[in-house]
Amino acid sequence: MRRTVSGSDELEAAQAKWEPIPPERRRTWCQTLLSYPPIWYGVFPMIETRRRVLEGGYANAEAWIDLAKRAEAVGFTPQTWLIFRQSLEPAYLKDRFPSHPENMPKRRGNGGVETVVVDPEDFSEWPWLFEAGYRAGEATWQALAR
Repeated sequence: MRRTVSGSDELEAAQAKWEPIPPERRRTWCQTLLSYPPIWYGVFPMIETRRRVLEGGYANAEAWIDLAKRAEAVGFTPQTWLIFRQSLEPAYLKDRFPSHPENMPKRRGNGGVETVVVDPEDFSEWPWLFEAGYRAGEATWQALAR
């Protein structure tokens, strides 16, 4: 006998992927990752993900969930991850620091689009520096200089 999966079963399975991140932070992670996706899935999947998030849902892409879990494990929140990623933007940082993620191998997404890979574990001191009072740019400079 074949078991059919109901919409609520699918929702429960999708939500379980996000554990242990609390439901109230999942959508915030998705909003953050819309700005800095860990991999490019293509125009139409990204539009659909954006629509879903703006309507109150969240993404269930493994790469997004994995990044959020790993980032939280080293102390990032969705808000501090966004601030951190924005603080990596200045072009002079790429030139000054060989350890800058822009200088590392990229991840290929759909259509061959390359995505900068930023591993939270490589910047695990950043959240603590930021919380200790360092400005975002200073914390980023320290993290890149290690």
